[in-house]
Amino acid sequence: MKLRYIIQSICFLLAGIAIQSQAQERLTSVASNPALLKEAKAAPYKSVIPEALKLPVIDDFSGSSHSPDASAWINGQVYINNTFGLNPPTCGVATFDAIDSTGKIYSNATVESFMADTLTSRPINLFLPLDTTIYLSFYYQPQGLGDAPEPGDSLLVEFYAPDSKSWLRVWNMQGSADTDFKIAMINITDSRFLQNGFKFRFRNKASLSPSYEPSLKVNADHWNIDYVYLNSGRHLNDTIMKDASLVQPVGSLLLNYTAMPWEHFKLAGISSVKAIFQISLNNLSSDLRAFTPVFKITPAWGSDPGFEKSLLSDEVKAYQTLKYDATFNYGFSSSLKDSALFDISLDMNQAMPDWIPGNDKLVTQQLFSDYYAYDDGSAEAGYGLVGEGSKSGMVAYRFKNFNEGDSLYAVDLYFNRSFADAGKKYFQLAMWTDDNNKPGTLIHSQSGVVPVYNGINEFQRIKLDTAQLVSGNYYIGWIQTTADFLNVGFDRQNNHGQDIFYKLSGDWKQSEFEGSLMIRPVFANKSRKSGNDPSVIASSISNQAKIYPNPANNFILIEGGDQSAIMRITLTDLQGRLVRNFLKSGPSCKVGISDLPKGIYIIGVQTDSGINTRQKLVIIHE
Repeated sequence: MKLRYIIQSICFLLAGIAIQSQAQERLTSVASNPALLKEAKAAPYKSVIPEALKLPVIDDFSGSSHSPDASAWINGQVYINNTFGLNPPTCGVATFDAIDSTGKIYSNATVESFMADTLTSRPINLFLPLDTTIYLSFYYQPQGLGDAPEPGDSLLVEFYAPDSKSWLRVWNMQGSADTDFKIAMINITDSRFLQNGFKFRFRNKASLSPSYEPSLKVNADHWNIDYVYLNSGRHLNDTIMKDASLVQPVGSLLLNYTAMPWEHFKLAGISSVKAIFQISLNNLSSDLRAFTPVFKITPAWGSDPGFEKSLLSDEVKAYQTLKYDATFNYGFSSSLKDSALFDISLDMNQAMPDWIPGNDKLVTQQLFSDYYAYDDGSAEAGYGLVGEGSKSGMVAYRFKNFNEGDSLYAVDLYFNRSFADAGKKYFQLAMWTDDNNKPGTLIHSQSGVVPVYNGINEFQRIKLDTAQLVSGNYYIGWIQTTADFLNVGFDRQNNHGQDIFYKLSGDWKQSEFEGSLMIRPVFANKSRKSGNDPSVIASSISNQAKIYPNPANNFILIEGGDQSAIMRITLTDLQGRLVRNFLKSGPSCKVGISDLPKGIYIIGVQTDSGINTRQKLVIIHE
C-alpha cells in the first residue's frame, strides 16, 4: 500500500511517498477454505446447483468465509472481510488489491498498471429478450482502510457475451483517495448479454510503488465492493435495498486487549472486561425498521452457562445509520484450566424480514489462550523503519503482564510480504524494561531472526533462547540490522499507537500512527516454578501429542495421553476461526475428517496431564 505515511526527517514510516503497506487479501482459495459457504440467506442462488443462476442475484459478502460464496461466484482472488471497508453499507466487503490468494504479490506486477484480482459470477440465465429493466448495481469504495489507488489504477466491470464467448468492458472507475462508498447502476439492454449463460466480473488494475528500495514494493491499490444486486424490473434510480444490516461485529470485549492468556485473565478478573460495546446498524430501505436486539456470550468449550441479555427495543429510520452503546456485565467464567473460547453473538431480531436476514446477526469469538494481543488478527497496513539512519533502528511495543510468576517464552509476529520477498531480512528480537512509561534497559536480544511467511494472517512463533520473567509494563520489539522495511502487520481497526515506540537516534519517540502492531507475547504456565530456566521451557515444549498421518485423507490418529486423560481437540482455519472442537478420553483417539474441505488447518491438543500441542494439519482428499 502507498499510504503516504512518512516522516522525512527520520525516515520512519508505515508507508511512504513511494511505499505500499501490505493489506489483507483473502485467506485461501475456495478449495482450501474450511468455511466454504456463507450462512444460509433468503436469496434464490444460495443453493449450489449446476444450472445457471436465476434472477435475482444478490450478495452483500456478510457470510463467515473469507472466500467468495461458491454458489454465486466461479472464482475470485478477492478477500471477503469486515476490516478493510470504511463505513460500509453492510457488514462485509470484497476487497481487491495487488496480491493473489496465497498472499504473494502477483508475479506480473510492475510499476505500470497491471490486471490483479478478479471476481467472476456463475453463469446466469438472462434470456429476457427486449427487457430494458435489468440493472446490475453495487457499492464501491477506493482505499477504505487500505491504500488509495492512483488515477492510473482502476476498478472494472466486464460482461460476458455467451454467443461470441467474449468479455466486454462496460464500466470502469479511476483510482482516487475518496473513501466514500458510492453506488453504480449499469443497465443491461444489449442482446449479446440477454442470453442464458451471461456472466459478469469485477477486476482491478494495480501498480507497484516506483520506489528505489525493493522492500518498499508491497501490496497496494485497494478497492472494496459491497451489496451486488442484479435483477429485472428496475430503473436508474432504483437504489433502495430492502435491507437493514449490522455494520460490524461486537469485537473484543476486553478492556485493553483482544486476547489474553486464560490464567492471566483469571487473575486480572472482571476489571479487564469492557462494560459497554457499540452497536452500528444501517438501514438501506425506505421503511422504518424496528428491532429488539439479543446479546449472547456462549462458552464454545465446556458446559458453563454463559450470558444472555435482551437489549432495549429501538427503531432505525429509513436510510439512517444508527450507532449507540450497549451495556453488559459478565466476567467470562469457565471451568477449563489453561484456555477458553467464547462465541459472542448479536442478533437484531428485526420485526420485519428483509432481503438478507443473515446480515443482522453477527457472531465473533473471544479467545483466551497463551498470548496477549492488541490486534484483531487482520493486517490492513504494514509498519516499519526505513531509509538512511534506520539500519540500527529500534521498535518497542508496550505490554503489561498480569501474572508475574509466569514466563514469557515466545513471541508471535506477523509479517506482510514484499515483492519477491525483498523485505525478508535478518533482525534482532528484543525486549526492554519500563522506564517512566518508555522503553528502558535492554534485557534480552536474540540474533539470527528472519521473517517467515506462513500464509495470510498466519503468525510466526519465535521461541526465546532464554525464557524471561517480566513484571508490570515491559516492551517487545526489534532491532534492525539493515535499512530494509520489515513490513510488520499493522491492524488499523484497534488503536494502540500510544504503546508503540521507535528510536533511530537520541531518545525514544512515540508513534504518531493509529493502530496496533501484530506482535504478541506468549507465556508458558509450565515454567512458573522455575522462572526463566530454559530447560523447563524445553521440557514443556517436548511434551507433545503424536498426530498422524499428515497429510491426512479421511481420518487422523492422536496419541499422547494416559488412560485417564481428557484430550481437548480443536481444529481452526488459518484465520483462527474455530472449525471443530470436541473432547476425547484415553491415551489415543481416531478423528474423522472426511467431511472437511481439503486445505491447511491448525490442530490443537491439550490435556490436564500436560500435553499441549499445536501444529499444522494438511487435509487432502484423493
